[in-house]
Amino acid sequence: MRTYRPGRATWTGDGARGDRDPRPDSTARPVAAGLDRVVGLQRLAGNRVVRQLLGARTRPVVQRKEYGLDEQPRQDRYVDTAVRLWRTQRSMPIGDFVAAVMTAVQAELTAAGVPLFGWVPVTGAGAAGVFDSAAWKVKVNVAKFTSRLVPKTLGDLTPAEVTEVVGTLFHESRHADQDVLVIRSLLDQKRTPQQIHAATKIRKDVIQAVRATRSATPLDPDQVAHAGRMFDVMYGTHKELLTFLMAHSAAVEGIDRLSLPTSRPADAARHVATLTTWQTSVLRPKLRRMAAAKAPTPVETALQQRLAQVDSELTALSAAWRKVAGARRPGADDVDDLRQAAGDTHAAITDAYTHLESEADAFRVEGEVTTAFAARIATP
Repeated sequence: MRTYRPGRATWTGDGARGDRDPRPDSTARPVAAGLDRVVGLQRLAGNRVVRQLLGARTRPVVQRKEYGLDEQPRQDRYVDTAVRLWRTQRSMPIGDFVAAVMTAVQAELTAAGVPLFGWVPVTGAGAAGVFDSAAWKVKVNVAKFTSRLVPKTLGDLTPAEVTEVVGTLFHESRHADQDVLVIRSLLDQKRTPQQIHAATKIRKDVIQAVRATRSATPLDPDQVAHAGRMFDVMYGTHKELLTFLMAHSAAVEGIDRLSLPTSRPADAARHVATLTTWQTSVLRPKLRRMAAAKAPTPVETALQQRLAQVDSELTALSAAWRKVAGARRPGADDVDDLRQAAGDTHAAITDAYTHLESEADAFRVEGEVTTAFAARIATP
């Protein structure tokens, strides 16, 4: 499993400060430049907000040849299916809606050379949709489609919620596209299916199916470079952040909750410990290795800067935590500073995550689909 979908707790009540300014009589640590793009993320609308911010102000110009779900006709057909169902089938069971749109995605991926793609309903904690590359399925949790209720029918969702769902399912499916590109690139490098499975844990039958498929066109240099950067952050040299998020998403969600004005610091003790342990044992050694690299690429330099920001925010969080945890009755200002540090840490982690090659690509493609879907359902 390799997709972490960031959330953001909502600030409400008299004590809420959406801009995270500290108390008037306390001294604020400045939030890192650029992190305002992600500070306002909410649990339900997390991807939508990230997508809008990455899209409207910082969406990259992609010059490589489109592939798979990046191709406009495939997006158009998917959106057509979702719009038709929303307009005409509001009473259909929510599971049937998922099956219909995922069948549309499956058809597009199959035509694009992505084999054996599937999806499966899940329950419990987690995101509305997650692509599990080891199982080669998108895991769909309909209970997470809205925080208002457990939806039974499509009509239980609002226009904003169904737009988010349509985008999320496409985003997660895009990761199968990406993995096939990675597999093709590794095969071109004469890596065996066994070696690819050992490196990625992608299902062996999927790798064999990609190997057996003759592509009409070879990968161009830009696609090869894109595949290499995705491999690095998902499975290779720079996988540390994504590996941590997959194993410890509860810790990141825990400090997100700690940032709320009504949070109880004691509830976050184990989450702070998890993060600071990772900082010491993984993040700082990683930063030392990156600093020692003789010829880092611009992408690696940008990643190093974002990870350094995560390290800085974790250091501030740890200091604020010690001040509160070590006091019998911590002062209100100290608790508020801890919440501020928790919010800044969450924002820095989210910023680093959303700029990883695979996630920036998936958010971009998701944004194209949700923009089209939202425009279509807004008109009669």
